[in-house]
Amino acid sequence: MYFDTLDSEEQISFLIKPILKVLQEAGGQLDKSELRERICDMDERIAEFEQKLYTSKKTGNQYKKFDFKFNFAIKELKYVNLLSYEPYNPQIKLTQQGFAVNITTFNVESDVREKAKEYWEESRKKKKLKNNNTSNIDVEDADGVIAEKDPVDEFKTELQQAIANMSPAKFEQFARALLTKMGVKFTEKGVKVSNDGGIDGYGYHRDDDDFRTTRVVIQCKRYNASKVGEPEINQFLGAMSKFQADYGVFITNGLFTEQARRCASEGKPITLIDGSELINLVIKYKVNITPVITYILGDFYLEE
Repeated sequence: MYFDTLDSEEQISFLIKPILKVLQEAGGQLDKSELRERICDMDERIAEFEQKLYTSKKTGNQYKKFDFKFNFAIKELKYVNLLSYEPYNPQIKLTQQGFAVNITTFNVESDVREKAKEYWEESRKKKKLKNNNTSNIDVEDADGVIAEKDPVDEFKTELQQAIANMSPAKFEQFARALLTKMGVKFTEKGVKVSNDGGIDGYGYHRDDDDFRTTRVVIQCKRYNASKVGEPEINQFLGAMSKFQADYGVFITNGLFTEQARRCASEGKPITLIDGSELINLVIKYKVNITPVITYILGDFYLEE
């Protein structure tokens, strides 16, 4: 994987321009999860990095190195006044200074990384002073970096692991449950054709705004290593025609290749849901998860 060829600092640097570019294109404001999705859509190498799980040498637990690097990049951009956000608030906003950045001529090292060194030095000193209270920090021991935990990121990593451990049959059941929450009504036909032409579900979706009902078919692929490629999309397009579907939904816990995405955009309408978007949809529609309200002390309580 490309990001494994970069050192820790280079990984952070690589993410900064895509973050700024996506925010500028979106009008200056995005939820954190949407920002992640869009930079992954922009660059397949970032998408691979976002999906990859690493194992901590110290604890044996799995974690996403991407979470650390992405959060570091966000903090540095805030420090140099190119964007703003509040801790644990999903909204990320560009400042006027961030809007004015020319991405083509922007120098990540001199305009952000060098200036942010002061922030990290101050942060490390504060962490050492509070080493008697480590409940809110974690160590990415692969790089020796101390970083704050993000409960949402931790939950998403746990959810990604759980989905990866599903059998293909359970993943299909899980995908059908998600689509049902999203308004698709499956028929018996969908159950019987799971091995016929690449269809794992057949049903109808009603748009309550205009009372239009459309035929939809789904395909589910639980891939923990390889990506969904163009051949799978071509097969799915054929199955859609066979069942006279108005559109299709192809769901994977992994990634689609660029060729697969291009193929999906050229034929009948296909909605592609990759691993990152799948996790966000599970959270949005609360599929077999239980939301829990908690509270986190603000900086006022932690300052000397």
